[in-house]
Amino acid sequence: MTSTISPLRAVPSADVAEPDSSGSVTISSKVVMLSDPTGATAESIRHLRTRVIAQHLERGRRVLALCSAARESGCSFIAANLAVSFAQAGVRVLLVNADMREPGLDELFGDIAQDSGLVQYLASSSMRPDEVTETELVPNLWFTPSGGLPPDPQELLSTPRFESFMNISMRQFDLVIVDTPPANSYADAQRIASVAGYAILVGRKNKTYAHDLTELSRQMASDRICLVGTVLNDY
Repeated sequence: MTSTISPLRAVPSADVAEPDSSGSVTISSKVVMLSDPTGATAESIRHLRTRVIAQHLERGRRVLALCSAARESGCSFIAANLAVSFAQAGVRVLLVNADMREPGLDELFGDIAQDSGLVQYLASSSMRPDEVTETELVPNLWFTPSGGLPPDPQELLSTPRFESFMNISMRQFDLVIVDTPPANSYADAQRIASVAGYAILVGRKNKTYAHDLTELSRQMASDRICLVGTVLNDY
């Protein structure tokens, strides 16, 4: 059964992450769990975390794909902030950018390590997951960037290497959160969610059509993907 999470409030506009004067990378202020932890949006994210714990983690499930029907739904925003929220609660989290089409999640973390990410792992026969994973960006949060824009994302995701990456990651972390490209445009999200087994659908107020989310939900159900819930996001 798909449950509806309370809508998230609007987030002030913010620049993407840029290196500071010391050369280190500053996490974008769009990661409101860090930039505005006492604000209404951060509180809504914590509410979402509570629901995910009750409906997902307490049942022994350790991976979530965040999926949207169309572009500009705020899927990366929810993925980043939910991951940070869990990390702040003491959960060891791996955040994976599996959107190899328009990897906006990388921008939130300063476009780090673009020559070493999921793309490179999937294209390799010998790399280990830890070789493409950034050490703790904040306590308890690790991040695997996309690694760039390959010419064949769907082919890479269809290899046994992707399933291997997910299986190894689930053994090493308490929770794996995976960001995906829009399902209306690409088949990638369906493949990622099929491997994960569990998904949250993300819609955006005044942007996402209800029938698109309904159709995406139907498609995932036909692939036996368990829908943990639906987030209506006002970001």
